[in-house]
Amino acid sequence: MFFKNIIFVKISAVKTKYKYILIVISCILTAFNQILYHYVPANDSLSYLHLAKQYSEFIFFDPVTNCSGHPVYAVFLAITGIIISYNQFVIGFIQTLIFCISALLLIGELEKYLNKNLSALVIILFLVPEIHLFNGYILTESITFSLLLLIFCISLKIHNNGATIYKMLLLSFLMGVAVLNRPECAASIVPVLYLIYPEIKNKLILSILLIVSISVIFLVLNGYKNYKTFNVFEVTAFNGGEVIYGGNNENLDGSHHPFAQYKEIFIPKNKIDDFNKIVSQPSCKSCPQQNSFYLDLAAESWRKNAFKQIGVIPAKFAKNWLLPGNFDVYTSDTTKAKGLQLKKILSKKYFNNRWYAPLKHILYMTVHYILLLIIIIGLFDIDRKNRFQIAVLILLIFYVLFAVPFCGLPRWHVQIFPLLLIAFMPYKLISWVEKNTSRFFKINK
Repeated sequence: MFFKNIIFVKISAVKTKYKYILIVISCILTAFNQILYHYVPANDSLSYLHLAKQYSEFIFFDPVTNCSGHPVYAVFLAITGIIISYNQFVIGFIQTLIFCISALLLIGELEKYLNKNLSALVIILFLVPEIHLFNGYILTESITFSLLLLIFCISLKIHNNGATIYKMLLLSFLMGVAVLNRPECAASIVPVLYLIYPEIKNKLILSILLIVSISVIFLVLNGYKNYKTFNVFEVTAFNGGEVIYGGNNENLDGSHHPFAQYKEIFIPKNKIDDFNKIVSQPSCKSCPQQNSFYLDLAAESWRKNAFKQIGVIPAKFAKNWLLPGNFDVYTSDTTKAKGLQLKKILSKKYFNNRWYAPLKHILYMTVHYILLLIIIIGLFDIDRKNRFQIAVLILLIFYVLFAVPFCGLPRWHVQIFPLLLIAFMPYKLISWVEKNTSRFFKINK
């Protein structure tokens, strides 16, 4: 009965046929952005596809492909590839569908919680370019923001209707999948507990154990897989050191780079011989050792220039939040340039001399800044009695603090961006959009 209620929950006040139209429009916009940005899977995307194809052939312990982790996304791609296709347009279509369903479910629960009509919020959310971009990319961010929407949907459902063992286990499963997909999603446990506290306070310890149970099981199983592969028990992956060194390197640019590929540029000269010794070993040994090596370099950078490393944090924060998630000109940069590098982003030279590149980037940046402004306005107008808003605010604080230990990368904010828009979209704006779109999308009629 519970799962039937989940499937047939009232997901918005928009009439069903118009809801389908919005989903179709969202899928079309995802494909449009794939074409507009000439998207071809590369780098991380190719590694995810390679790992997925190995999983589809029941190859689970290859040290080369397992070093960076992300088994959940690989399983998703493997299922998609086996049943339909590994084509990027097909994957983008499926990711968009998952996002749309997740968003509709959360907004439906939020309507019950607030007793307000939020149907126009669906229209706004489904037209956000950055969401379409990442739904069209073969990257973990799309599945991550959909999982976070579902996690908060089930949490809100518990708050609205009370806690049951089925809801708690489903919440635990979703959190386990999210954490295994992106370890930083573990930060969601605190806001989730805050949101559902009134319903679990009488059995708090038991409820917490229930919520974390499946997450722990998934992490232990992943740790076992890593132990069999690398002879090291690691519950997540071995790429954390590279991410942390990216944000705390001696160049003080605060950015992640392919350090192994450009070791002469980014690794201290007195450490290159040590690095060469590590990478000359088989992957089952070199992968964990590289992780430790990068962590040691990050620690050494702080020991040498702690105040300068602190000074890099604002730049990392700016990279995380002030640019659309796909505007990463930092990873491939080998000039050790610092700052946002807006001049590069707005130049056509850096983008194959296409005349429309600067105009396109200005458009997407403008939309991004408008959405950020909307979120900020919503934050200043936050309702302290609204547990959903406070829970999302807690998660936002964690993601803001990620600028301290990790590298500065526009993709960092993408994971929670749809959730922020849902939580902090001013109701006056929602009402205005509803008023001006009611003739196209019949609402509550």
